[in-house]
Order: sequence, then C-alpha cells, then structure tokens
Amino acid sequence: MVDNDYVLVDTSAWIASFRSSVPEDLKAFLNQALANRRVVTAPIITLELLQGTKTQHEYGDLKLMLESLGQLPMNLAVWNRSYALGFTLRRNGLTIPTTDVIIAALALEYDCALLHRDRHFRMIQSFVDLKTVEFPTS
Repeated sequence: MVDNDYVLVDTSAWIASFRSSVPEDLKAFLNQALANRRVVTAPIITLELLQGTKTQHEYGDLKLMLESLGQLPMNLAVWNRSYALGFTLRRNGLTIPTTDVIIAALALEYDCALLHRDRHFRMIQSFVDLKTVEFPTS
C-alpha cells in the first residue's frame, strides 16, 4: 500500500468489486478505504460505470453512491497533464485508451494512489511515477 491519503478507484476495480466472486483482498482493501473515507472518484469513472448499468434502479443507486464520494475535478491542469501523458505514451509506442490516460492523469495531478485491475496502468508506470494499488486478475 502506498502512503497517500486518497485512493482513486478505477472502473476495473469497481467492476471487480461488484461481482459475487470478488477477490477477498480487493474487497477488504476497498471496504477499509471506504470506511476511512479515503475513496475518491471523478466524472470519467462515473460515466464508465453508469453506462454499464442495466436498469434505471441500478443506475440511480450507483449514481447516488458515487456522488457520495469525494470528487476530483477535471480541471484544465488535469486536461493538460492528460495531453502531455498521451503524447509521451504514443511517442514511446504505446496506444492506451483515452479514458485510461485521463484516469492516470487524475491520479498524477492529485497525487493519489490508483486502485485498479487494468494492465494499461502497469504500462503507463513504465513512463511516469504513477502510484498504484493493484489486484491483478487471476
């Protein structure tokens, strides 16, 4: 675990936590972070999660839960960091999904750990000091 106050939870980790077969270590870490009010989110993650809901009820419940978390603003500094990060990654031969570039830029800009289960963030770490908490897929 990194020594940061806040943890930005990526869509990949949220989705894993919603499954009945959630890994116990991920479940325990996320529950503790939530209990300690250390979990933050951002509009891009909310968008990814809400577009995957299946019913209006599920949409409403999830939206309410996400809105109760600390929100990282997607301000000009985040966008500028996203632009530079995307440029750096592409110049080094990596094509990373735009949403993952933005999420990494958010974690970098706000100096928080990124909880994920996504190989793209490991790739990004080869080029920047992205602090992560990773629970790999099987």
